[in-house]
Amino acid sequence: MKTIKCSQVGGEGCTFEATAETPEEVKTQMGEHAQVAHAEMMAKATPDDMSNWNKMFDKLWEETPESA
Repeated sequence: MKTIKCSQVGGEGCTFEATAETPEEVKTQMGEHAQVAHAEMMAKATPDDMSNWNKMFDKLWEETPESA
């Protein structure tokens, strides 16, 4: 189980955290959150923005330790 914070992937000042067993589950939680809480940012996101976000997330997932 790992926890990723929205603030770690660009959600400045956001306190949302997604916790799950797989990166896909966390990405789903983060995506659903972003569509609501960061709708304006998501509407402006380009394919390059999304690609960069995914690369950042994948690296962060690998570096994040398992939680208890």
